[in-house]
Amino acid sequence: MDVAQQAYVQARVEERVRTGNDVTAEETELNPQLRYDFIWKSGQNHVVAIYQPRFVLTHTFNRPTVDPRVVSPATLNLTDPNNDPLSALHNGGVGIEVQRPRYRVSLYQFAAYGPITTTSILVQAPWNGEGLPADPNPIIPSTIAARFTLLFLQTQFFAPIKLTRHVALIPGFVYNAFGGADSPSRGVIAFTSGPGASLALDVAATRDDRFLTTVGGGRITTAFEGDRSGAIIYRVEATQSWRHWWSRNVSTELAGGGSVGGDDISGFSFFGQASAGLLYDSYPFFRLQPGAAPAGGPAGRGNRLQIGLVAKAAPWIDLFSGELEQRAVGIGAVNYTVGRTTFRGQISAGKVLNTPRSIAKYSIVQAETGVRYGLGPTVFLDGGLRYGSQEFDNAIRFNQLTQATIYAGFTWAPLPARF
Repeated sequence: MDVAQQAYVQARVEERVRTGNDVTAEETELNPQLRYDFIWKSGQNHVVAIYQPRFVLTHTFNRPTVDPRVVSPATLNLTDPNNDPLSALHNGGVGIEVQRPRYRVSLYQFAAYGPITTTSILVQAPWNGEGLPADPNPIIPSTIAARFTLLFLQTQFFAPIKLTRHVALIPGFVYNAFGGADSPSRGVIAFTSGPGASLALDVAATRDDRFLTTVGGGRITTAFEGDRSGAIIYRVEATQSWRHWWSRNVSTELAGGGSVGGDDISGFSFFGQASAGLLYDSYPFFRLQPGAAPAGGPAGRGNRLQIGLVAKAAPWIDLFSGELEQRAVGIGAVNYTVGRTTFRGQISAGKVLNTPRSIAKYSIVQAETGVRYGLGPTVFLDGGLRYGSQEFDNAIRFNQLTQATIYAGFTWAPLPARF
């Protein structure tokens, strides 16, 4: 019997300051993580469990008043957030991966529940050099109080099937639920939930060309404060992507498609999708066969430079209004490793493109710089600075925010123990 176990421990501290015409506050967060991996059958079966609570201590300096002729006070949390400064969000997940010669099963369940502040709800993760950089996360505004009770559930199921060595069919199912867990909390952020399904065809047409064709759809319900429900949103989409490796170190990815979404009240609209991405890695890329499990490639030699660039336009569920809207995103990220030290930098921007049925205007710019240092092969330290500036206007509430963050972390990832 070939069995391996691995424990993973991380502790992270962040200090955030928010200013603007929204809540003015500072907060300190302790974000520990415990992870356990159990691998057996020569690496073909893998179970992972993660527990990552978030403890946030907040002090609010200023809470702006509102015009009762524009915003109903009944929809706002009027309690003083300094009366209860500590938030404790329980967050975790479990997953299983089963690898067989002709197929792979991937099933994950994530969940979070508890009080959290709007300044810490969506923290941007640094780019680790794998895949294209992620979209910028919005800063959730709150006119009166920055704390609410969050409920998050996410189920992911994918089962890649290898039809041939160069072709894989990938059916998938997801369920997402995110937002305020009760009526007062939904006055801060609406609760959206619903299932989605997709079917993808992954084809390695040549050694240097990979094509991914995807069709899918979903159903989203929205709940607001006072037990009000929004119209049910339906969405179907189809996309085609092409990744080309120009050399051992440079690759590009182009994608295009469209999505039809909307509801029975406002009607349905067509949303175009287009994206272009570029990846550079001074170490040679490791190319996986279609349907293969994610895996790292052999280590390179010497200093390492990684660059990721993305520009795209695609629809998203606006977390402020609960509507489906068109958004444009641009991201640039770089990692440079010298010996045990990795220097990181990233800048990203996002903006909602006004559609005929959209009343929300939203834009954000985020910048980050950081450094990671390896004390040894299993112990790492990291730290950095992050700054975000956001504007949001939905004809009822207007928020102009800036949020600055300084963070530091410790990670211990011992080598797997085998028996």
